[in-house]
Amino acid sequence: MNYKYRFLFLIALLSACATPKPATKPEEPSAPIELPVYRSAYTRYVNLIHTKLFLKPIWSKKEMEGTAEITLRQYFYPSDSLILNARGMLIHKVSLIDKNTNPELLFDYQKNELKIYLPRTYQSTDTFTLSIKYTSRPETLPPGGSRAIIKDKGLYFIDADSTDESKPTQLWTQGETESNSAWFPTVESPEQKMTSEIFLNIDTAFTSLSNGLLISSVKNNDGTKTDHWMQDLPMAPYLVMIAVGNFAKVTDHWKGLEVSYYVDPPYEKYARNVFGNTPEMMEFFSNLLNYPYPWAKYSQIVVHDYVSGAMENTTAVVHGTNMQETPREMLDLNYEHYISHELFHHWFGDLVTCRSWSNLTLNEGFANYSEYLWNEYKYGREYADEQMLSDLSSYLRMTERKDPPLIRYQYNDREDMYDAVSYNKGGNILHMLRKYIGDKAFFAGLHLYLKRHEYGATEVEDLRQAFEEVCGEDLHWFFDQWFLKNGFPILKINYKWSSENNTQTISLVQSQDLAKNPLYRLPVDIDFYFGSKITRKQVVMTKQGQDFTFDLASKPDMIIVDPERTLVGKRQDNKSNAEFVYQYYHSPLFMVRMAAVSAIGTHYQLDSPESKMMRDALKDHSSTIRNTAMTHLKKMAEAQPDTLLSTLRDIATNDSLSDNRSLAYSYLATYYPFKSNLEYFQAGLKDSSYDVISEVFKNYAKKDSVSAISIAAELEKDSAVTILVALTDYYSEYSGPYTDKTELFVRALKNAGSWRRYTIVNNYIDYLKQTGSAEIIEKSISILKNTAKKTTNRYLTNTCITALHTGEINLKNQLAAYEQKRDRETKDSAEYTRVQKQCDSITQILNQISQTLDEINKK
Repeated sequence: MNYKYRFLFLIALLSACATPKPATKPEEPSAPIELPVYRSAYTRYVNLIHTKLFLKPIWSKKEMEGTAEITLRQYFYPSDSLILNARGMLIHKVSLIDKNTNPELLFDYQKNELKIYLPRTYQSTDTFTLSIKYTSRPETLPPGGSRAIIKDKGLYFIDADSTDESKPTQLWTQGETESNSAWFPTVESPEQKMTSEIFLNIDTAFTSLSNGLLISSVKNNDGTKTDHWMQDLPMAPYLVMIAVGNFAKVTDHWKGLEVSYYVDPPYEKYARNVFGNTPEMMEFFSNLLNYPYPWAKYSQIVVHDYVSGAMENTTAVVHGTNMQETPREMLDLNYEHYISHELFHHWFGDLVTCRSWSNLTLNEGFANYSEYLWNEYKYGREYADEQMLSDLSSYLRMTERKDPPLIRYQYNDREDMYDAVSYNKGGNILHMLRKYIGDKAFFAGLHLYLKRHEYGATEVEDLRQAFEEVCGEDLHWFFDQWFLKNGFPILKINYKWSSENNTQTISLVQSQDLAKNPLYRLPVDIDFYFGSKITRKQVVMTKQGQDFTFDLASKPDMIIVDPERTLVGKRQDNKSNAEFVYQYYHSPLFMVRMAAVSAIGTHYQLDSPESKMMRDALKDHSSTIRNTAMTHLKKMAEAQPDTLLSTLRDIATNDSLSDNRSLAYSYLATYYPFKSNLEYFQAGLKDSSYDVISEVFKNYAKKDSVSAISIAAELEKDSAVTILVALTDYYSEYSGPYTDKTELFVRALKNAGSWRRYTIVNNYIDYLKQTGSAEIIEKSISILKNTAKKTTNRYLTNTCITALHTGEINLKNQLAAYEQKRDRETKDSAEYTRVQKQCDSITQILNQISQTLDEINKK
């Protein structure tokens, strides 16, 4: 052996002869290294072809009896079994439908999966139909849900026993993401596509809605009818829906197709105020995409206790009751963006569906961007830009908590995909791509994407390839940094003019943390202003810091980097105040003027050109700029209130935006003597906007409590939810003479939607603390019990529980005080007997609260 090994041998020999050391505890083995979870598309074992459902709701049990006839085709590998998703069901019988016999099949049902054993091995060329008789039991499922979709039990019975006067008896479904398997067996994958038929056996008094067309409605001999709905073009399983209830139907048309709106009967006369632009949207989107609306009808329905915002079920969109507004209520909050969003899904999401939830932005990013496209067409670019800026701000706020990639193959739960990244960032990035390749190429790319993948499922590479084929450019760089990586750029901008060389240098630095964000390739437009002439140049940033120098005939009056404000990120524009002031007065673009107001608003000096600009911004034609300027007025309002008074009064009474009028009234109440503006506040109580009236009333409560009492009494005659919520807020803090306002809270809860009920119950908690009345607390028990038990919103349920605990604590304190008082009395005295009765009464109420809490918690 060589010297090296002889040396090692000697070391080993000496070690062996050495005195052994005490044994030491072996090191704990480290955790094994694992690959991160990869959320791919589901493996396909079968293809869904057609699903036929025979359904009968059992209202008393909140169950659905069903038979599903499911036609499937074996995928590539032969198999003698298959697995369907079926959540919370009773499976009674499974059989194979063939020409001669319907042999019953063996099956195994556990963990919400139905494994069916086929009579032979089926090949990829084989198509077969299964019949499954089952009972859907959604109430046996855990609540589930997420921030976006607060429950996931698929099938919802609303006031099934017709005992709740605040809402009608209804049932409806919510399939996204994978909840439809709670009411019919299926393959829960967005990649699957199938046609459907639904035979729905319901009471003749009810109206039904489902996908596709109503083929027939046949009356039965038992007081029921069977509605037959047919969807003859394929869609993903999560897009199947049914709804049943007492709805008023209002019908429009587009190119011979039915366009219908289903609402509560009292809102029938307002349905076109809310949904009336739908046919025009269908025409606009069809022309824009050069792809006519592809389905047989388009319906929208409003349901109670809905668990999400809205849902794009193919041909049958579901909305919550927030959509049911009077024209006056629409002045404060208009949900037209919901309508455009869900309609656009019928191309992006329904016609072409994301292959996996990791690619959700191919559905939701496009639907989000449709809101911009509609606003741009209908109301002008400036209004559309205002909404896009709001979307970008929401996304940037979310990044303080998390900032995953748009296309993310690692997530904890598929519901996590429903966030401001998939929606807001996705829409903004599509807009950025549109501005980069141009309108003609962008919309031609969308047309190609739709035609190539119609009635199919896609991943982000399919979208990239469609754009590349149209515009000719390799867009891997764009999709890689914007779709497949997380983060956003932070662009620092500096300027330097050389009078000696007549050159303008613009220094751009990407200052984002490169350990957490990519270094971006950024094509950047730059506008140079010379008097009324604007010259645009484009540079491409490929380094962390780059200087771009331009030979110019003279120094520009103004330079705007990224004038279209397409950059999805943040910017730090190092300009002087004077330059920002010039920018505000001379740029025709909303976002550029808005940037100047935002920059100056945080650090202007009084009696300066900047403060004058801020005052002028209060009269800007953009309502958003007026609003932003008002949010920065505190310094001026405190030091120089007279300079703003006439403008604030004018805004309070004449501004077109109710938010601005409300904010102006808030300033008038905060920085000026209330009585000096009394005539304006009196006028505000007659404003067309309920939001403005609520703000004015709130200021009366703070500044003129005596008048507020009589105003509150007058406002109690109104049934508008906004007013009722304002009154519950008022009485939650009211410290005047004791009044029982239980009826007001009941009325507010009855009229309000789910989320506003949450606010009302929170106000009720404070009201119970304020009154301390055992009688009122006793009344509250049944109110809170009914509200908690009948809502599908678990946040509202938890708030009702908190309210009951509040009453419980209050009563326990009272009971302790009465018991002390009782114990000081002689046992046989009249006073002892009187106080003991009060103790018994409170104890009885406490027992009721305890029983009610047990009932709610069982729910």
